[in-house]
Amino acid sequence: MADTEKLIVALDVGTSKVVALIAQISQEKEIDVIGVGKSPCTGLKRGMVVDIEETSRAIKQAIKEAENMAHCTVHSVFVGIAGNHIVSRNLQGAVHIRSGEVSNLDMDAVLDNAKTGAVLPEQKILHILPQEFNVDNQYDIRNPMGMSGVRLEGHYHLVTCGLTALQNLEKCVHNCQLGVDDVILEPYAAANAVLTDDEKTLGVCLIDIGAGTTDIAIYIHGALRYTEIIPVGGEHVTNDIAQVLRTPLVEAEQLKVKQGCAQSIAVKREEYINVPTTGDRAQRKLERHVLASIIEARYLDLFEFIQRRFDELEISDYLHAGIVLTGGAARIEGAAALADSVFGAQKTRIGMPSLRAEGNGQLVQSPVYATSVGLLMAGRDKILADVDKQPVKRTGLAINTDGFIAKLRAWLEKNF
Repeated sequence: MADTEKLIVALDVGTSKVVALIAQISQEKEIDVIGVGKSPCTGLKRGMVVDIEETSRAIKQAIKEAENMAHCTVHSVFVGIAGNHIVSRNLQGAVHIRSGEVSNLDMDAVLDNAKTGAVLPEQKILHILPQEFNVDNQYDIRNPMGMSGVRLEGHYHLVTCGLTALQNLEKCVHNCQLGVDDVILEPYAAANAVLTDDEKTLGVCLIDIGAGTTDIAIYIHGALRYTEIIPVGGEHVTNDIAQVLRTPLVEAEQLKVKQGCAQSIAVKREEYINVPTTGDRAQRKLERHVLASIIEARYLDLFEFIQRRFDELEISDYLHAGIVLTGGAARIEGAAALADSVFGAQKTRIGMPSLRAEGNGQLVQSPVYATSVGLLMAGRDKILADVDKQPVKRTGLAINTDGFIAKLRAWLEKNF
């Protein structure tokens, strides 16, 4: 049985399903997955809870499945959050360095100065991530602690969420008799799972295409510069297929997953598929490129929207590492090639979680698990940071105070 005190539990509550992962931290500080659970969920719309009872049921089922696999009982989780209630912005603050050398007090002061007035009462801070610091005329400093100077300037990326949306999500978790260790922005978690440090330094955009939302995270010079939640995802593609082909939603989803392609030019015209129909009508044959053209239209609209956002931000020239697609809807055939046609040739790859493949790690080597693996990584980092903060117990030779006092008394009597 697993040691429950050393467990990390990730809970990815998505629009179409809930994923629960249970892991342990190895002696090498690697993550070893020991439990995986999934459950369909219809309690969310565009990343936000709309049915607490259904969402709680799905969480409970996913957690139970993961517990059975790991042979343990969990008590708290790291939860991912998304939805159009997420707001992000870049902040800047500046303070006078008090003692001529940057200290923890100065670091706290410049952060407080930066976030003054930046958070509305109906919002809650999820992350304040440092980008870089300036000390006097020296710029792009990663860690200014101990540096000499007069003026300290800090740049940060602030992410907030809607307070009621957060409370509803936490209520679903608490309904399952689980505590919340931390709540983490989903694209931030996914980025840490699939992006390399080199990509973050060179400049990269992560596009995490889920069922209800598409989440964006842009890194330049190693720091998070921009995040956005777009309320369009894989379920919109499914709805398009169902409406155009007049087929049930369940069948439309199967057509998308098994026969779909996001680039119609890559499909041969003589390829045919069977399309189920509604009611008791007989299924009909259809050229596969027709299905591909429906899917392509939605993906093209999404990628072109993101490209327009790049143009507004004027960052395309900074994305030297290109585009990384992840999430369940990124697995569709032709998605990366279509993205290349929009963002630039040979700039797109499919992002997979970077876990070692030993043991159950192979089970989560898929874009579907990008967010949940990222939540595990956040949990590991928090646990290791808490361990480092604990005071060190010092051991050494015990001092014989009786002998010391006797020697001191003899020396005083001899000299005085």
